[in-house]
Amino acid sequence: MSGMATTVRVTLQQFLALPESKPYLELMDGEVHEKPMPNALHSILVTELVFLLKAYQRRNDTFYVMSELRHIDVDHAWVVLPDVSVTLRSRLPGPARSISNPVVVMPDIAIEVLSPEDRPGMVARRVEYYRRAGVALVWIVDPEAESITVWNGGAEPLDADPTLPLTADPILPGFALDIPALFAVLRADG
Repeated sequence: MSGMATTVRVTLQQFLALPESKPYLELMDGEVHEKPMPNALHSILVTELVFLLKAYQRRNDTFYVMSELRHIDVDHAWVVLPDVSVTLRSRLPGPARSISNPVVVMPDIAIEVLSPEDRPGMVARRVEYYRRAGVALVWIVDPEAESITVWNGGAEPLDADPTLPLTADPILPGFALDIPALFAVLRADG
């Protein structure tokens, strides 16, 4: 299916029977969509976000942080792969070894890092879906603009103030993201 120029329509069962592929595939309203391939900026930021969340998890082991794990919503026949997802352990069935792929639970926090090929309409569609599906917190990270847009529950989106730590309350009380430090990794010499 790589290089799909036309929209392919399938049922949820047909989609789940497809082999894993790159670019990864998502299912939205019965339509199969390729997730844009990441570039270096995208990969660096995803890695940094996972690292920061894992560091917090070591002090507060109430959640899982995962990267590009399929989440399925059987009721709406959607399958999405957030770049980074945070799901409270209390909402998942047992230890990490017992977590199925795809996970039949939407994450509590979905973080998408924009790639150059991301189309604004598809990003908006994904965010709206996350909100409808009950994802409590959605962050859209823009490496080019060095900004983060936040959807918190049903509230209107807000551009995070880079002079203040970005919190993940109430999902991760006490977690604070230093936005300038996050984007500084893009300028590090290694």
